[in-house]
Amino acid sequence: MGAGGSVTGIFHAVVVVSAMDEGIRFFRDLLGMRVTFDEMHDPASLEKLLQLPAPRVRSVIVECPDGSEIELAQFLDAESRPVTRLFDQPGINLLSLRVTAIEALVERLTAGGYTFTSDVVSQPLPDGAVAKVVVCRGPDGIAITLTELPEGRRTLGEPERN
Repeated sequence: MGAGGSVTGIFHAVVVVSAMDEGIRFFRDLLGMRVTFDEMHDPASLEKLLQLPAPRVRSVIVECPDGSEIELAQFLDAESRPVTRLFDQPGINLLSLRVTAIEALVERLTAGGYTFTSDVVSQPLPDGAVAKVVVCRGPDGIAITLTELPEGRRTLGEPERN
């Protein structure tokens, strides 16, 4: 790698929600994430970054147990129009979360009023291990993939050897 900057990791994904209370209910109350930040963004900075006239945006950061984060953003002066993207369209289509006890999460989210595009699917991995995967439609119809990886894995790639 040459001199200069480099990517050190993903800071966080931003999920725009039409109703922050529902976003918090989904990610904090149903999925068990922890709220670490709940503030208004600076409108002047966002105007420069997003090329929108002084947007008022509430930002809530939810944190996973591994320290990874998702930002929930609600544009307070905009009319929200949820859009359901098709899975085969270019662009970011899914927010994929690593989970444990996937069946219990499916039950909790279903009881909370959320729907799934399928039952839990067993997805074979190249080395013969199997991941469990299901797609939920979260707040505003956002596609959320819940993935339970085999014991000892953090990725779809082969487990690290000690």
